[in-house]
Amino acid sequence: MKNDRFKFIYICVLTVGTIAVLIKAHFYPNKPTKTAFEIPQTLNLPNWSLQSSSAINENQSNFQSGKIYQYQQNQTAIDIEVRHIVNTDGDVRDYLQVYQSIALSTSPTVRYKDGYYAIFTHQNRSYLSACINPKGESTFTGVQFARNRNLYDIRLDRIVPWIFSATSLRDERCLWVQLSTLNRDREGLEKTWFDLYPNLRKQFTRE
Repeated sequence: MKNDRFKFIYICVLTVGTIAVLIKAHFYPNKPTKTAFEIPQTLNLPNWSLQSSSAINENQSNFQSGKIYQYQQNQTAIDIEVRHIVNTDGDVRDYLQVYQSIALSTSPTVRYKDGYYAIFTHQNRSYLSACINPKGESTFTGVQFARNRNLYDIRLDRIVPWIFSATSLRDERCLWVQLSTLNRDREGLEKTWFDLYPNLRKQFTRE
């Protein structure tokens, strides 16, 4: 009797497993590995002139690609760094320490307009820093990033493929953008960010 019960359970488990494999193969085939986000050669910045651009190379496992641009407008120069980071918690303060050895002694000013960004000063340079999310508005803190992931990524149309291992449940990518200038024109940094953000966001969320 026990052997018959064991055989029945074994056959049920085997049958369910086989059906699950067939469903996955038919409806949720493994997707090809996504290529890294292609960071644009130039940025859409009206009234600014591109002076130079170069690739950023980082020896970090979460770093995919990056580029630094120098733009000029009259006597004002601005540096813009764009990094594609994956498998991340989205905490920009950690990025500052890991990638630029910047440990902020005071809390940056976090502001909101169509998304979060932060402004701070370090060694006579003014900075604006933000993480463009694959879905949802831009963020600066890990809490903001996690909120976006829970809100936009945990959906029925993602949960079913995730169960069958066809995709990750959360899209933990960040397009980290940082602007900096020698003068203390924070309003100028914000204006440039507002010009830059919509187009970069559109490109990144299209991936």
